[in-house]
Amino acid sequence: MRIGLFSDQFYPQVSGVVTSIKMLYEGLEAMGHECYIFTAIDEDNCKDNPEITSKRIVNFPGMYYPFKAASEYKFNVNHKRFIKEIEKYNLDVIHINTEFNMAKIARVAAKKLHIPIVYTVHTAWIQYICTLFPVSDRFMHPFWVMCMRNLFTKPTYKSAEITILPTKKMLPDLKNYGIKGNDFKIIPTGIELYRFSDFKGTKEELDVLKERLGLKDKFIFAYIGRTAKEKNIEFIIKGFAKLANENDKARLLIVGGGPILDELKDLASSLCIYDKVIFTGLIPWEKIPYYYHIADVFVNASSSETQGLTYVEALASGVPVLVKNDPCIEDVVKEGYNGFVFDTEEEFVTKMEYCLNNDLSEVKANAKPSSKEFSKEKFAENIYNVYLEAIESYNKKRKKK
Repeated sequence: MRIGLFSDQFYPQVSGVVTSIKMLYEGLEAMGHECYIFTAIDEDNCKDNPEITSKRIVNFPGMYYPFKAASEYKFNVNHKRFIKEIEKYNLDVIHINTEFNMAKIARVAAKKLHIPIVYTVHTAWIQYICTLFPVSDRFMHPFWVMCMRNLFTKPTYKSAEITILPTKKMLPDLKNYGIKGNDFKIIPTGIELYRFSDFKGTKEELDVLKERLGLKDKFIFAYIGRTAKEKNIEFIIKGFAKLANENDKARLLIVGGGPILDELKDLASSLCIYDKVIFTGLIPWEKIPYYYHIADVFVNASSSETQGLTYVEALASGVPVLVKNDPCIEDVVKEGYNGFVFDTEEEFVTKMEYCLNNDLSEVKANAKPSSKEFSKEKFAENIYNVYLEAIESYNKKRKKK
């Protein structure tokens, strides 16, 4: 099967969407299918990135969006001009993994070339809108939700034969996305568990990394992911400040880049804990497992996650998680078994103190086994079956016309 994966995000950006596309691409290729990733990247900055050079990338360059929250993404005005390029690949199915520029290109091409569409809703847009329009959202949230639905999610959903949700968390908001009834499938995203569970790095390499980061003999709370507003990293830093002011052993490691990285650095400085919060900036994908494996506890306070792939990566690395209570973790994190959950800042600080002062060996031992159900092989197999169903449905509709 020849498959087109359309996304506004791909490397060198690191996000749950990018991870999902990478896992799906590699899983489907391993099954013998031919995949192409249609996206908009800055090729000059990606020539030596193995995640790009090792894959079939079809780049549709465009202009960067003019507002900060979307400054990493590009858009095009004339979408029809890409149809001939897409036609060359003789795709059997188009899989849309976005709602914006590349989704529009995919919808236009699919209609013209008679290709069935599968659509995955990766992002909890109801929570994410406030980061796109931080000022006006306070007064115009229903308006922005309506715009998101009518201009982006609903048109993409209506063009698709089958819509996929990565988690049950999104069910209460289906109407806001324009998705009706039971017209969807829930398929959790898989990851390369072996990259984290079968880590090949040596103790010496990890010791060198700790030494370089100034973390030798420290207890490390680690956040790994994009430094974006919706990730609520400010909450983590403010909570950590209350712990750090009373305990010199604790350190907070923030791994990743994004639009508010400088703001987070300023916050740590204003709280007088800049020497106890380590910011790495953007880290190459192949190096990420090293950072999980030097962590004692993984932390995350986001409410915008649809599945929490970094939670699974941490667990596969044998690292307990301390994360905000959220529907997306129902089948991932078990309190006191492989990690801990919190609702308030006070509870977050209390549980950080517990992790710092108690033996977590049993929780660590439970972490890795609890991640096994999220393999990329199972993910690719499930999505392939959806493709078959979508193609059959599309062909039946065409015969009736």
